[in-house]
Amino acid sequence: QWTCLPDQNDVIQARKAYDLQSDWLYKSDMEWIRGCGWMPNGSLDVKKVQKAQEILSERLYRQRPDTLKFTSIVDLPSIVQAKINADQLSNSKYKEVWEKDKLQIHIQPDTPEILLAKSNAENISQKLYKEGWERVKKSTNYHADAVSIQNAKACRNIASDYKYKEVYRKLLGHHIGCRDIYDDPKMVWCMHVGKMQSDMEYKKNFEKSKTKFNIPVDMLDILLAKKCQTLVSDIDYRQHLHKWTCLPDQ
Repeated sequence: QWTCLPDQNDVIQARKAYDLQSDWLYKSDMEWIRGCGWMPNGSLDVKKVQKAQEILSERLYRQRPDTLKFTSIVDLPSIVQAKINADQLSNSKYKEVWEKDKLQIHIQPDTPEILLAKSNAENISQKLYKEGWERVKKSTNYHADAVSIQNAKACRNIASDYKYKEVYRKLLGHHIGCRDIYDDPKMVWCMHVGKMQSDMEYKKNFEKSKTKFNIPVDMLDILLAKKCQTLVSDIDYRQHLHKWTCLPDQ
């Protein structure tokens, strides 16, 4: 029997080893903080992200001109050159002299260019082109028996649908007294045309004869088929050589 003092070196060392291996002591720090809320606003990762956003921000990178306090010198070479370029590219400056001169220049009416323009306008004028015809049209009197007038009337009558059907309209109702449609030649003709155009009449003879098919007995294909049937026939292939009877007392 021996007694281990609590202040011995090996006891203290063992106690420390047990504490290091203890799962309860390992999780004791977490037990007291469990259930407490935590805001990551001031954490290191949040600060790093905010700093990176400030570095990559286009708004903070570019400084607005109105925030800069400066005074531009008027007679700088760049300012003078910009003014000269603006004057050279200005459309109003480019046409300023012409706008003043065009109100003071007077062109003579007998210059070759003006005369040529007037001649071209007369050549392409539709009014001058038809002026002679309009004048002749008003002063010309056509007779009713002129050849051209009679020809125009004849062409109009030929092309008129009313004139084309006038005789037919007069004959309507005058065909009275026919006993049947065969007495009327027009009705007979219509029936004949209808039969010619009828698809049923066109196929009537074919429908009657399509089920009637006559093949000659001595046709070459029929003879060949019979010969082949004879060759492949099992009845003709198996022939008994003779018939004999076996007596019971042999």
